[in-house]
Amino acid sequence: MKNRLNLSHPHTPLLQNFPTLELRSPYHLSDFQPFSLELMSYTSKIRTLALTFFIVGLLAISSSLSFEAWQLAPHVTAENALLELAQGGFLLLAAMFQGLRAFNSHDSGLKRDIRLGLALFAFALFLREVDINKLGDRATWGALENILRASALLMMLGFTFHMSRRIKSFIANISKILLAPTVVLSVLACVLYACGWPFDRELFNIDKGLSKWFEETLELNACLLFLCAGMVGNIKTVVVKIQAPSF
Repeated sequence: MKNRLNLSHPHTPLLQNFPTLELRSPYHLSDFQPFSLELMSYTSKIRTLALTFFIVGLLAISSSLSFEAWQLAPHVTAENALLELAQGGFLLLAAMFQGLRAFNSHDSGLKRDIRLGLALFAFALFLREVDINKLGDRATWGALENILRASALLMMLGFTFHMSRRIKSFIANISKILLAPTVVLSVLACVLYACGWPFDRELFNIDKGLSKWFEETLELNACLLFLCAGMVGNIKTVVVKIQAPSF
């Protein structure tokens, strides 16, 4: 916290006897630490709020586009039609993002395990949503579907065995895991999936086509949330360092 000012100008001979002038600040960085912590808290809250508004807006746009597509062509809610293929695409991207974040980040231990678990879960939902054997020749695409399903099952069994050895660590950190942004978004996605179940069973006294649209749209938004969960990282903010002024 020291500033040195050289005053050796030729037009100031009287000051040449003082080669340096040392100035000390009466303030210290510790005086600004409470403001740094408060600023850190506000920054984290602002980022969380911005992320919330972005995701809500994204879901609103998705629902609007889905409704417009259904108005123009009601068959978009059919099996393996536009909405289901869009869901499968979002889920496949979600699985890829979660897997890439798990292997390319510096995180290890439970953080990586959670990413891998969510990647496998998204991939399993992709296999559920898309009837791969109906995308083309039944023999070729059917064989591909069986291979992917068998691979997913083997990976899930391996992951389950791996997590069984870390169950104590998982339980000890369950509160932190549930508050992680990627887990929160994944849980909300599961809630949207659950909300689509009554429309799938046609439990409400509404038009059958409208009930189908509600089901597919809720699942579409759930898949979007899974994709957001794969893209979002941990919302962290380091303490902002504020330099003390010098006088």
